[in-house]
Amino acid sequence: MLLVEPRTDDLERARALLGEAGFRVVPLTRFEAVAPIFEVIRPDVVVLAAHAPEYAAVAVVRRLRQMGAGAVPLFYLVDPDHPEAWRFCLEKGLGVDIVPRTVSGSELALRLHSVLRLREEVLRVKEAGDAAAASVLHDELTGVYNKPFLLAMIAQEARRSERYGGPFSVMACAPQGYRAFCKQHGQAMGERLLVYTAVVLGQTVRESDVVARVSDEEFALLLPAMEEEALPGLLTRIATRFELARFQVEGKALRTSLLLGAVSFPDMVGAPAQLLSGAIQEMRRSREVRRWDMGMSRLSV
Repeated sequence: MLLVEPRTDDLERARALLGEAGFRVVPLTRFEAVAPIFEVIRPDVVVLAAHAPEYAAVAVVRRLRQMGAGAVPLFYLVDPDHPEAWRFCLEKGLGVDIVPRTVSGSELALRLHSVLRLREEVLRVKEAGDAAAASVLHDELTGVYNKPFLLAMIAQEARRSERYGGPFSVMACAPQGYRAFCKQHGQAMGERLLVYTAVVLGQTVRESDVVARVSDEEFALLLPAMEEEALPGLLTRIATRFELARFQVEGKALRTSLLLGAVSFPDMVGAPAQLLSGAIQEMRRSREVRRWDMGMSRLSV
């Protein structure tokens, strides 16, 4: 592990915790040294402290993603008592996961190990199959994973969590008004919207997250080590990123939005299909809330 923390006391404290958890830690206090060291040691995971006002960690993350081709999990270490730093990393942190500085060493180790195990499993599946096998794992239209593969990954993560502890979450999302959009613009344009949705999701979530298409217009994500308290920030980040990207039809940018819903383990327990259904139900419930809000706004006018 590469641990970057310019504050010496905090660096030694985090280094000791992670060392006790079994990680071999390479500590750094200077962000400008991260890229050269990363190139030499090729760590399995990188944890960077994010401090106001310069937030040098964010600039480093951009460089590490290019060097590691997105294959190395990255984390920000943030003080939860500094809400401006937390907000900055959520909004401008390039989708990198956030770890509170107050988390215990054992809990941090569980989160890191779960992400690494899932990444290794996904890479193993990718490398093991040929083109025919890949077609079994991936959705043909969007290129993301399909529902059977997602359910298999949820089952694996559930087994890990039950044995070692730690949370994970399942999120569902779909373009708002997809069927009406297809009626107005045609099925081909609707398929373009689905591809666009898959691309935005892939650019916004973490490298360790699994994105899948689970029905005609619905997507779902497995979010390892993501506890329920962290979900609102992630959902906001995804919704904002989707709206800012803008989808174009005949040269005109359309304002599009996502329906979102999620459940977390162990707050919700059950078979993989039940967890997925729970997330989809939460997403569809948000659709009903939006309809109610729209109806009330019309009545108020």
